[in-house]
Amino acid sequence: MDNSREFDSATGVSVEQQDGIATLSIHGRTHLNLLGPGVFRDLRDRVEECGSDPNVRAIILRGAGERAFSAGVDLREMKDLNPLTAERFIRSLHRAARILLDVPVPVVAAIQGPCLGGALELALAADIRIASADAIFGLPEVRVGLPSVIEASLLPPTVGLGRARKMLLTGEIIDAGEAHRIGLVDEVVEHDAVHERAMAVAREFLGMARPVLASQKDIVARWLELGEAESAEYTINAFALGFAAPYPHEAMTAFLEKRPPRFD
Repeated sequence: MDNSREFDSATGVSVEQQDGIATLSIHGRTHLNLLGPGVFRDLRDRVEECGSDPNVRAIILRGAGERAFSAGVDLREMKDLNPLTAERFIRSLHRAARILLDVPVPVVAAIQGPCLGGALELALAADIRIASADAIFGLPEVRVGLPSVIEASLLPPTVGLGRARKMLLTGEIIDAGEAHRIGLVDEVVEHDAVHERAMAVAREFLGMARPVLASQKDIVARWLELGEAESAEYTINAFALGFAAPYPHEAMTAFLEKRPPRFD
């Protein structure tokens, strides 16, 4: 994949790659980076490209500019939908969020300003969330006559069922401090430090074996989808098969020899 991709459309996703870390920037409508099908399609395509590039070891997802990760779906895109077009619309958002769950490298969301509605669903699909102190979060769909759906299902296992119910039923907006307290975000830093901190987190993955990270992501996804017994069996098999690759031997040997592991 090229180290950079020229961004030449009104909305979409631009990509910059540096030292194995791909930064994907959401360019939505207005400074609030409002989302629509064009952004969803572009995000899905760019994440797929990163996933198929063996040089990419981690992805950072952020909003373009300094004002907002994204204030959510553009109501101008939604207000005149009918049942058929509404299904197409929400499926396009689901595909964009699902690819973040499925891509075989860690995804770090770097969140500044508003992260609302469909944008929060994208952030929930990331593996790690770093927020600025001025970030705000919410799923306010009920306030515009709709339920929160698709990757909003990731909210209860992230913050707990009770807290998720309150957020979903009231459409409340919470600040970064509360988001950190309930486990919605992993860290809160100053506004200007968000991307730098996300890069530091992403660099932690550079010395790890990409197939092992992919396996770990797959296991976590299975935990969300399967029952306890099925999850245990699936992960027992994944653990055993891990020893068919050279990564465990090299990593453990390197640890015992007090040196960094050497992966191809």
